[in-house]
Amino acid sequence: MDGMHNLLVYFSVFMVVFLPYVFVSFFLNKPKVSIDDLDGRNIPSLFRRLWGVLSCFSEAAGALIGARMPKRTKKLARALVAANIRMDTDYIYAAEMLLCVLGGVGGVLLFLCITTRGDVVFGFSSLFALLGWLWPSMTIYGAAERRQTAIMHALPFSIDLIGSAMRSGIDFTAAVRYYVSTEDKRSPLALEYGIMLRQLDLGKTRIQALEDMTERIQTDAFKAFAEAVVHGIEVGASITETMRIQAEEMRRVRFNIAERKAARAASSMILPIAIFIMPAMFLIIGTPVIMRVMRSGLGGLMK
Repeated sequence: MDGMHNLLVYFSVFMVVFLPYVFVSFFLNKPKVSIDDLDGRNIPSLFRRLWGVLSCFSEAAGALIGARMPKRTKKLARALVAANIRMDTDYIYAAEMLLCVLGGVGGVLLFLCITTRGDVVFGFSSLFALLGWLWPSMTIYGAAERRQTAIMHALPFSIDLIGSAMRSGIDFTAAVRYYVSTEDKRSPLALEYGIMLRQLDLGKTRIQALEDMTERIQTDAFKAFAEAVVHGIEVGASITETMRIQAEEMRRVRFNIAERKAARAASSMILPIAIFIMPAMFLIIGTPVIMRVMRSGLGGLMK
């Protein structure tokens, strides 16, 4: 009981110090950021809801945590580029710290209503704190993966269309511009091609623009396509033939990815079957058997 009393005292002191600080920081120093600005920067909904609080903590706590983990900061920065999220990594660390604290506090409050055992409260509050810490980074990595998948789905068609336009007599830049004009403006690949065209208009060479596009997309398949086009430009080979070969290669890569996902489907179903389906099957099959046994003479022997 003494340990539980000390835990409650520490928790109360923490809340008395932390909550006023959050209140003052949020309501007195809240940055004025419009919704349109957050939409233009492609900020995920999780960070958008907490943007005011995160802005208060990002420069201090977020920057301090990021400075201590340079490798992870670099990895998160690359994921932000791949997801086209224009946000500093400091906001991710601030969100991790905030949700970790809220998860731990929420776990303590929830399980103090259920039990007074300190080990149970500490264990579940630690689990909630861990989930709160992982949630922001998983949101960024998931957004980057979804965007890369959408780009890979649209890439073979774009290569075919650009190659067909080039075979009709226009150059590579005009063919890319034609593809961007015919594609949905919300398409990630059309957006990346649009950035490449703006770089070409500002004076960059096609090789530099393609290399920058490769750094933004960060997929092996597009890197292979860009390297093949760059090599064709450097040696003076036919770009249309190179793009036709690359389009076929992209389709083969997509087919292999689909095959791997289909092969993993069976193993992915093992855990849901074991947790949800098998107990129900045993209950449906075993209950009549047990009832008949209990009604027969064997039921008395079992007792």
